[in-house]
Amino acid sequence: VLAQRIPVPVRERAPQLADRFDVVHMDAMKVLPKDLPVTPTALVANLPYNVAVPVLLHLFSEFPTLRTALVMVQAEVADRLAAEPGGKIYGVPSVKARFFGDVRRAGAVGRAVFWPVPQVESGLVRVDRYAEPPWPTDARTRARVFAVVDAAFAQRRKTLRAALSGWAGSPAEAERRLLAAGIEPSTHGE
Repeated sequence: VLAQRIPVPVRERAPQLADRFDVVHMDAMKVLPKDLPVTPTALVANLPYNVAVPVLLHLFSEFPTLRTALVMVQAEVADRLAAEPGGKIYGVPSVKARFFGDVRRAGAVGRAVFWPVPQVESGLVRVDRYAEPPWPTDARTRARVFAVVDAAFAQRRKTLRAALSGWAGSPAEAERRLLAAGIEPSTHGE
């Protein structure tokens, strides 16, 4: 019902832009470039808190034309996305978002601007896609990197040698690969 009403204020308040405004009524986790009337270069969204990270990663994966994103998410999610290595909240969302570009906190959104007032704080996160990615970004590489990330952070208290042993096939092979990459095997994911 709301999706059908969205074009009304655009027609009323900006009639000169109404012909450039489209509502695509779809699951954000399923939308593909062929589903949109134009090729997007920016994402501005208030993402549902429970699926914010998967939606953001899906859209950056499927839309290589996205150059930037500014999204509102739960403050805790914003902190995790923008976390720097070495901290307790640095983890899977931090690493995977940085696969695509530079990630930073872009602001806070207080509870008082919503009605009804939610029980959580919100935050803005900006992602600027790398102009020249420092690594291959094809789907196969992304899947392989994300598998390593998932394994490295699955058991945060374990060393990388132990955490990656299942992924690598054995603790010795995990250690060999870590040393080849210049990473101390006794390091933890964060």
